[in-house]
Amino acid sequence: MAIKVKLEKDGFIKDGFVGYSFTTAIFNLWVPAFRLDFNTFVYFLAFFIFKEFLLDFLNIYMAINSKTIKIFPFISMVLIAVPTFIAFFYNQYYTKKLLNDGWKPLENDEYSTAILKAYHYLEYTDTDLIDDSKIQEYREIINDTQKEERKKIFLFIAFAIVVIIYFYFVN
Repeated sequence: MAIKVKLEKDGFIKDGFVGYSFTTAIFNLWVPAFRLDFNTFVYFLAFFIFKEFLLDFLNIYMAINSKTIKIFPFISMVLIAVPTFIAFFYNQYYTKKLLNDGWKPLENDEYSTAILKAYHYLEYTDTDLIDDSKIQEYREIINDTQKEERKKIFLFIAFAIVVIIYFYFVN
């Protein structure tokens, strides 16, 4: 799960996300659809159609020629791994897009502000840098969040190992 931050624009509140997106890795093109991110949905849909077409083409080719293509397992792994890597970048892309469109953290939401500044989505202001108590508060928030993110990384690595072992024994 990614780190959720609250953003506001013209009285509307929307969630921004920071960090790895397990939902994007698992649900692929549906994440931008549910976030109403139409342009990204179209890109994800095009990739999904291309991926399915390529996999189906290779399966049909192997069935017709009754021989395996040596590169097929590699292509399959790459096509499965790409959404996993897209998940590393989608939240960053989505949240930066919201910030560029004028969305800002809620006025007194120190958590969202600290997270966005720690991940370099927002710049520290001069008043932030002068105020030691605010910097200390930001550090505490960031440290707690980074501990949670480390747990998520270990879960991801364990999941990746299971997938690799599965494909090793299946193929």
